[in-house]
Amino acid sequence: MKQLFIFTIFLFSCKSPSEFLTPNEVHWEKVDLVYWNQTRVTGKINILHENFTSLHSSYDKYIQFIPEGKDSTGNVDINEISGYWFESIFYALKKVDIHMNGIYRLLFIKRLTDENSRIQLYELYESGSGNSAGEIEYSYFLSYPSCGPLDAINTRSSILMPSFEQKMSLLVADCPVLAQKILAKDKGYFIPLASFNIKKHPDVLLRIIDEYNKCN
Repeated sequence: MKQLFIFTIFLFSCKSPSEFLTPNEVHWEKVDLVYWNQTRVTGKINILHENFTSLHSSYDKYIQFIPEGKDSTGNVDINEISGYWFESIFYALKKVDIHMNGIYRLLFIKRLTDENSRIQLYELYESGSGNSAGEIEYSYFLSYPSCGPLDAINTRSSILMPSFEQKMSLLVADCPVLAQKILAKDKGYFIPLASFNIKKHPDVLLRIIDEYNKCN
């Protein structure tokens, strides 16, 4: 009986723990993996794209995945998937320039807008283990109809900053009332270049996107 107890403890201690640290550091959590052809497969995923050594710059292009009902781990080519659902949140695979230095990484970012939104807004959360500062960081990205499937524009990039009011109003020019609010820098519709509050970006952009979706 004692030997059985010890063996049980050994098995338990060797079991891989499930953990969701960030969208790019996931250890054997249950997700719905979504392929580009819209096929969804439930299973457990292991993503190791945020760690002390990679700094988001180099990593295996394969993701470990165990489909539900299977016992063995398989490798899924990251280029074959569009993202994954974890609980009620979709994490899209996008090519992003985090520091606007021309270096693009293929990473999973949280979709903040509805699936059918005319403009999509995404959030990248970094725990600090994957950046040189070792600090928690948030970045925000936009995709609109003319963007490619992997394109996501950093909201701090030159496409939107400086002169946010002029550049953003052009993106929603087919909704004149909204475009005028942005151009006039109405409260809640403007992001200043010198804003140190990165959380202001999603607050303003979600308001603009919501109104844009309702525009006839």
